[in-house]
Amino acid sequence: MKVLKKICKVILAIILTIVLVGSLAAVIALNYKTVLASHKVKEVVASAQKFDDIKIPENVQIVGVGEATHGSSEFQTLKLEMFKKLVEENGFTAFALEADFADCLEANEFIQGGEGNARDIVNNMSFKIYHTVEMARILDWMREYNLSVPKEKSLRFYGFDMQNPGKGVEFLKKYMEASGITGIDMTSLDYFVDEERTEKITEEDATKIGAELSEIRKAVEALNDSQQDFDTICAIKITENIESTVGYVFAEDLDMYAYRDKAMADNVTWILELEKKLGSGKVMLAAHDGHIGKLPQSPMMPVTMGGILKEKYGDDYYSLGTDFFKGKANISVLSIVSEEYQRKDYYVTTADPIAYQAKYMKDKNFYLDFGSLSPEKDKKLYDLVHSPVSMGTVGEGFTGLYYIYHSAYRIEMAPADLYDGMIYYYQVHAIVPQY
Repeated sequence: MKVLKKICKVILAIILTIVLVGSLAAVIALNYKTVLASHKVKEVVASAQKFDDIKIPENVQIVGVGEATHGSSEFQTLKLEMFKKLVEENGFTAFALEADFADCLEANEFIQGGEGNARDIVNNMSFKIYHTVEMARILDWMREYNLSVPKEKSLRFYGFDMQNPGKGVEFLKKYMEASGITGIDMTSLDYFVDEERTEKITEEDATKIGAELSEIRKAVEALNDSQQDFDTICAIKITENIESTVGYVFAEDLDMYAYRDKAMADNVTWILELEKKLGSGKVMLAAHDGHIGKLPQSPMMPVTMGGILKEKYGDDYYSLGTDFFKGKANISVLSIVSEEYQRKDYYVTTADPIAYQAKYMKDKNFYLDFGSLSPEKDKKLYDLVHSPVSMGTVGEGFTGLYYIYHSAYRIEMAPADLYDGMIYYYQVHAIVPQY
């Protein structure tokens, strides 16, 4: 009996050892890149610049400011910090967000001195990621700035996306009522934006929607044959943006990604041309790294908004990417067992050896301008940013399974191929959206 007990104890000890060793091996296997990236690279530390040292060339008309996650506070704070710098040092007059065009018109009205408060306005945006104190601070600062300058130097707030047509239809109805436009049937448009709709939009539906939008556009244009005010300009643009959304509904598979980024690039061009008339002709974009980058991060994205803008504007477009080494992001939960909308703070590491160097900086962040690096003088750093490294690219959707499949939130690409420069953070923290 004693011998049997000893044998059982030995077997149990062996099993526990195997489990522990197996678990340790699994942890190492899943995180070895993070471990390998966790070392000092003196060349990066020596060349790192502080945020205050960032200098955007005067010729630049569009600066795309990226974020490695939508759900981290540091990246939303960067939107305001970078826009302040561009306004004060480069004369920028427009802020454009990865959000539907019409979705941002209430924010623009507020910063022009309109009624309401910033927090309520951002909480009314379609994307929950913007329901934060950080986004409200952007509106408050822009409003205060506009109150301190002549009207011709005022700032404007735009959206350049086209995924949420509901706010556009609301705007058109209010505009038409205020302008005395009547007798236009909007049944198909109402059906299109009905949140209770369960049937897919058909080709016949799309034709009817297009006809209604065309009739609205003609009526709006007929009211103002000469000088158009801002609301009229926006009303016309909204009809075009909704048409773009209808086309997006019929795009399939990989075409959806290309369609959206092309549409966003077109909207940025439209905003830039309008700003050349109303302001300085300089626009800052705020979007995910995957949109502002010069190349696609995945075969699923044949083109990017940033790539289109780079091809069109050359050095007049500056792509400023971001990354972090470790931290949390508030992300919507992907689930196959529940349809309930949920958000959660997920902790991730990127295994980015360059971002790790922010650990040695006073503010735990730094900037690199890739164009200023010399292949001779800065050879090691130049080679590093022109070689594939692990970087974070966390989207608006996450599941625990991604911890096994790191490629779901990391990419292996050369930073200099994607961006003109980058801001790196050692650690980031989750936003706290209200919804």
